[in-house]
Amino acid sequence: MIGFRHRLLSKWGEGMSERTVVTCVYCGHEYPEGTPAAKHELLTAHIKVCEKHPIRKAEKNIEKLRSALAGLINVETPEDLDRLESILRVTHAPESDKIAALNAIDALRTTAA
Repeated sequence: MIGFRHRLLSKWGEGMSERTVVTCVYCGHEYPEGTPAAKHELLTAHIKVCEKHPIRKAEKNIEKLRSALAGLINVETPEDLDRLESILRVTHAPESDKIAALNAIDALRTTAA
């Protein structure tokens, strides 16, 4: 679901006719009449800042998981990740443990802000 809908507002008797308004289904933010309901830069910009959009929960969950993973492997910076990877590659340890740690390093790198 894109997250925007058209809504018809009728104010007959007040001199207004029906009009179509694009509205964010999550927070109710309305856009000027004539704004396209999909793939418009106003809408995509709004999704990036809409506090009620479901992506905000996903972003918070990703950050929580990143923080927990970084704590488990004791890293704080990209340099720490590089150093840990170098050590892991030459350390004698069970291959499954090395793979798990290298996967953790990769996950932290690919989800970095």
